[in-house]
Amino acid sequence: MENQVVNRLFAGKSEKIAEQCKRFHSQPTAKVDVDAYLNNTDGHVFLDEPKWIKKNTPFTEYKGKVFAYGANGDSMLIGNHSSFAKVQYPGNEGRAGMSMIHILGIPKKNLFNGVSLNPDSVVIIDEMISCFQNNWASKDFRTAILKHQEEAIEGAYKVDKNKETYLKAMVHHRELESMIHTLTVDDFTFGLHLWPDHSIGHLHLHIIATPPWCRQYSTFVHDDKTKDALEVRDYIHSH
Repeated sequence: MENQVVNRLFAGKSEKIAEQCKRFHSQPTAKVDVDAYLNNTDGHVFLDEPKWIKKNTPFTEYKGKVFAYGANGDSMLIGNHSSFAKVQYPGNEGRAGMSMIHILGIPKKNLFNGVSLNPDSVVIIDEMISCFQNNWASKDFRTAILKHQEEAIEGAYKVDKNKETYLKAMVHHRELESMIHTLTVDDFTFGLHLWPDHSIGHLHLHIIATPPWCRQYSTFVHDDKTKDALEVRDYIHSH
């Protein structure tokens, strides 16, 4: 399965992708821990290290809100829980989303980070991208995403109780509301945060709207570590 993706904002990091994949597979327990997570092996003891594979993550056997499922049911699209407005995270803007629209694709199977994929399992990247591309044309889908972004702003407000930053974020949200239906799939890029740069140890694809107006209120602090998903796919296919 080959996707037509023209927006490759985070491409050009093939050497870093190779380094991270090789470093992961050089770890003595990498294969057995990946297999244990995939198969939900009872009683398996994972390597006790930060950022390593854990038995459970927030996306393991995910039961939350899903915007769409892949054609074969192996993947789903969910919302990034953070507000896109970095103004709501003073002193810690890295908690904000990377764009006004920052969606996550996750596999149903227990697949660890992108570094653990092989030529058979890496097809999930194309499946998640296709799931997004096939659904973006639906106005109902776009409207659901818009509503989620509003809920994320409200969620951040419930935590920090800062009315001023909440109102600023809602002004930004109205800008998104007026423009969201002008976006096409070519306005989106697809990225991965490879081990050990990830936040959650269950494979998740970052689907990010990249026009400048979509990113002007969001964080850029994760750009350097974000790898182009198709560049990762192609590396894995060739090794």
